[in-house]
Amino acid sequence: MNLKENVRYIREEMVSDEKMLEGLLRFESWLKRYKNILIGIAVLIVIFVAGYVGNQYYQAAKEQKIANDYAQALKGNTTSIESLKNSQSKLYDLYQFQKALQTNDTQALKTLESSKDPLIAQFAKIQKASLESDFSVLNTQSTGDFGHLQAAFLEIQKGNLQSAREILTKIPNDSPIKDLANALEHLSIKGIKNAQ
Repeated sequence: MNLKENVRYIREEMVSDEKMLEGLLRFESWLKRYKNILIGIAVLIVIFVAGYVGNQYYQAAKEQKIANDYAQALKGNTTSIESLKNSQSKLYDLYQFQKALQTNDTQALKTLESSKDPLIAQFAKIQKASLESDFSVLNTQSTGDFGHLQAAFLEIQKGNLQSAREILTKIPNDSPIKDLANALEHLSIKGIKNAQ
């Protein structure tokens, strides 16, 4: 009985080994058949990963150079200003906006109203209208809540406190600048009481 069990066990092992060997031979045959395709796919994956990493590095280096050019442009470095201009980055528009604010240059602000950056374009429009005391622009929907805030501030400067309060009520409660509008309204109410 013991010998029969051993023979059966050996037979099962041989069948198992035979199936495993058969599977390995099929795999080897499959590998030989598709070897070139698999190598091609592996090479493409390596090229893609290397290209992606290289592109990420290039973009980071480019952004760092633009940031450095911006910092140097603010210090008046003409080479950096020219480099920033040639980069066609939104930072060049921001640089121009800052310079226009410093000099109250309405012509530069008018040019910046067509900036690629919608925020710079909106603030350039508001600042230009503010410098020109153009309430018809400041009180429009296109200048948003900041336009209303600036219009109210100009009215306060003129002494038209009631008009300023009316403008400030146009700013909705869910606006991010509502707290600032409330503070300005509070100051204008205080100004009305002091004037009486």
